[in-house]
Amino acid sequence: MDGYKTGHYTNQKAGTGVSVFLFENGATGSYWICGSAPATHELAVLDPDNSVPHLYGLVLAGGSAYGLHAALGVMTYLGERRIGHPTPHGVVPIVPAAAIYDLSYQLAVAPTAEEAYQACLAAESGRMQSGRIGAGTGATVGKLVPQTLSMSGGLGTAEVRLPDGVIARAYAVVNAVGDVRDSARGIIAGARYSDGSFANCERYLLSGQAEIDLFRHANTTLVVVITNARFHKSELKRIAKMAAAGISRAITPVFTQFDGDILFCISAGDKQISELTMGTMAAEAVNLAIMDAVKGSEVI
Repeated sequence: MDGYKTGHYTNQKAGTGVSVFLFENGATGSYWICGSAPATHELAVLDPDNSVPHLYGLVLAGGSAYGLHAALGVMTYLGERRIGHPTPHGVVPIVPAAAIYDLSYQLAVAPTAEEAYQACLAAESGRMQSGRIGAGTGATVGKLVPQTLSMSGGLGTAEVRLPDGVIARAYAVVNAVGDVRDSARGIIAGARYSDGSFANCERYLLSGQAEIDLFRHANTTLVVVITNARFHKSELKRIAKMAAAGISRAITPVFTQFDGDILFCISAGDKQISELTMGTMAAEAVNLAIMDAVKGSEVI
């Protein structure tokens, strides 16, 4: 799919990284915050009633709120190329950002602006890499049940395509409190006991038992849906809400007070399709991307 580039910087030693999306011709976007502990930057410009029409970059980062500084690297990259919102005194690159908390994974460091700049230099059109790369490097899942082991998360990708060429493509950084389930509702990654069996976070809570102090392992799932169909910001806001159903299909429990879950929905094309159909496509793409993020998951 044309209209954007994607690049990643992975710091395996520190256990963190950054993923960037470049929309050098501008794109329309909106978002929906699903969790209660988000770490975000420059979201207000994506609200339907705000006047700036386009974004030119998007950053997903590790490092919690410290990782939001990586957006400066993308702004620098775009500014050097005179890409951004036009003003009488030069362009202003509009680059929203969101971050996961991965400081407890290996080293308590965040990706830097320079690393985000390097991710821009490495960016390629329509790239769909997945695994423990970029912002998904230090992601983990299954952190709710006491005396259990977590499993690795990561960055996953998937797309849903119609016969007429309309595409909904999803990227998901999965760093959830809960478990990840497949389409048959079986757990495929999450909290595990020492014997290898899944603890089942949802069943554990429904049994009346208390979770551990989850802020010790803070979390968050970040999702980006990009489509080649044309929509206004208000429509993208509603599509983002519909697409959030894909997160709830794949993760249990979901949208907790310990997760900063957020979903971006971005239009980078001119094809025509209904808002309802796109929301349905987006939800399925998100569901598949989350499962893809943990396809190589291991106990950590």
